[in-house]
Amino acid sequence: MKILWLYRYTAHRHYNHYFHTDFARAISEDRNVTLKMYGYRMHEQPEFKDILLKPYNPKAFLSDIKQEFNFDVVILDCWNRAYEFQGIYKDLKNLNMWVPKDFSTINVPKVVIEGDYHNIRDCKWYPDLNIDLILHRHLSNVNRANKDLSLKNIWLPCSIDNNIFKPDYNIKRSNFICAVGEYSNSVYKYRIGAMNKLRRNNMLHRQNLVRENLYISCLQKFVCHLNGSSTFDLNIAKMFEIMASGSVLLTDESEGIEQLFPADSYFSYKKDYFNLIPRARKILNDADYRNYITNRALKCIAKRHTHRTRVKEFLNIMRREFRI
Repeated sequence: MKILWLYRYTAHRHYNHYFHTDFARAISEDRNVTLKMYGYRMHEQPEFKDILLKPYNPKAFLSDIKQEFNFDVVILDCWNRAYEFQGIYKDLKNLNMWVPKDFSTINVPKVVIEGDYHNIRDCKWYPDLNIDLILHRHLSNVNRANKDLSLKNIWLPCSIDNNIFKPDYNIKRSNFICAVGEYSNSVYKYRIGAMNKLRRNNMLHRQNLVRENLYISCLQKFVCHLNGSSTFDLNIAKMFEIMASGSVLLTDESEGIEQLFPADSYFSYKKDYFNLIPRARKILNDADYRNYITNRALKCIAKRHTHRTRVKEFLNIMRREFRI
């Protein structure tokens, strides 16, 4: 199977490569796949050199590219990456789309791997590009898109590389619940509320936003990490990263979480927080149960949520939907 992967490189946003370009690379490592990347500013990042088809050319058409690399399917990694600069939906009219001008007309299956549908919800954007299939990272967005669009929507949850996100048994974990990441945006009101309650009960360590190796080591340094699904009810990558790193995931009950993870592999709190503090105490005070939770989480991640597993699911979808 030959795959053309379209993506825009943005230096200050590249910290989320774990579930974007890292996943594409994992697909490229399948012996039955040849994957090439192409996109705006992709040549600026040396790590893509071995799978980059060629530098972006604003005058190139997909039909020209197909003569050079006869791809079976084209993947656009998120609607936002179709534009030259990071933007929000209300500003689209002011943004330039870099994807080749014949994208909508070329007779090849076109798929969007979409983690951001809740921020667009445009009933014309995907049909206007003649998208054949959207693979959503969040179950709630599958349900949104099924209401908005007539094209097919499938849930392809986030996944992780458990050679990167893993426990470090040489680190003695601090017996606090760590809140790391974005906690200022109002869409994260559930995690903000939980953080404030935990702080008042002296159970919280607040870590400012850190990235790359500092983020990974933070997940390895505490017995538990706090998460919240946002007001959009998302199954975010952070949940998988926390569990894979051997920390207890303490999260609200997002849509589909029970389909992702078995009981007793994470701790959940209600959005009104009535059970938050008792559950937090259980995590901090019962080491045996905490170890039971994290062991089940590690087994679940290794069996169901690595990039290797998700690549198999992705390729099976491509074969089933497009017979390629």
